[in-house]
Amino acid sequence: MCTGIELISNQGNPFWGRTQDFEQHFEYSGVKIPKAYTFEAAFTPFSTELNVMGIVWAKDIHKSPVLLDGINDYGICGGSFYFDHFFKYTNTSVIEASGKTAIRGEELCTWILTHYKSLDDIITNLGKDIGITNEDGPMMGMSVPQHVVLHDETGRSIVVEPSVENNFKIYDNPLGVFTNAPTFDFHLNNLKTWLERTTSRAYSFDDSESIKQIKLGEQTSGLVGIPADYKPESRFLRASFSKLMSIDVDDNETMNQIFQLLTTVNTPKGSLRINTDSDTLVAWTQYTAGYDIKNKVLYAFTYDNRNMRSMSFDDASKWGNKIRYFSFISKQTTEPFVEQNEWPAGKNTI
Repeated sequence: MCTGIELISNQGNPFWGRTQDFEQHFEYSGVKIPKAYTFEAAFTPFSTELNVMGIVWAKDIHKSPVLLDGINDYGICGGSFYFDHFFKYTNTSVIEASGKTAIRGEELCTWILTHYKSLDDIITNLGKDIGITNEDGPMMGMSVPQHVVLHDETGRSIVVEPSVENNFKIYDNPLGVFTNAPTFDFHLNNLKTWLERTTSRAYSFDDSESIKQIKLGEQTSGLVGIPADYKPESRFLRASFSKLMSIDVDDNETMNQIFQLLTTVNTPKGSLRINTDSDTLVAWTQYTAGYDIKNKVLYAFTYDNRNMRSMSFDDASKWGNKIRYFSFISKQTTEPFVEQNEWPAGKNTI
């Protein structure tokens, strides 16, 4: 139930943010993972080839951490999102017989960010290097259904989906918006259908065609009629229209603008309910993260505390050789109003 949005600032710099929405309690932590660190708990233990900063999750992150989102030395930034129904995992024996390394679904983002230096590197090599096993793991008692969105320092974005057995379908992402299943091409075509209804635009429905901003002078009915539920296809529409209608902003405003756009898809506790045989689970926006991709800075806040935390990539040669954990989860704090009866012109103007 997650949503991601990328914005490019007026200065041409990319920023990306995502919500992490889920119905179960997991541990979360910021991390710095150094090059040559070995993920011993992975389905097939592997060592990292690149340094990565991001956020990990697990039932016990000290035993089996996996990246939900992060950024590496080369500015490849992205995250892992739930991908039920459309994933096609396979037997370990099939993967190994094809000369690939077998990993679980929840390890896909970790593998990508710790191994590849460019989006083209991912496109060329990912399907040759790994396959996703259907064997159960420690998270949720399965190989977790996941697909991944990725961005680079130029603002380019791609989507990686394990919708092909022992391989991946990789799409260019001309929009920079991402949610969950169905497959990414469905979301793009659904959006174009709605854009044709609400603007004077016409599309060819080619996956790679551009989807331009809706400028202030362009005729549109905006979000009128857009579904308000929390299904992925509805959130994709709301996030896309919110982004396409967003005003242009400078570097120092872009991260905040992304967080504001993501409020259109936040899940308050109680609004989304998942019925099981024994209980009704409540999903909610557990945390929201954002990345200044050029400067490699991570920002995050949680459902219970909207005070922002930040972490910088800095000099990875000083990280050491072990994974380092950084907490960003704490109780909400407040600051009192400040009595001030006079101020210079413009100081208290929003």
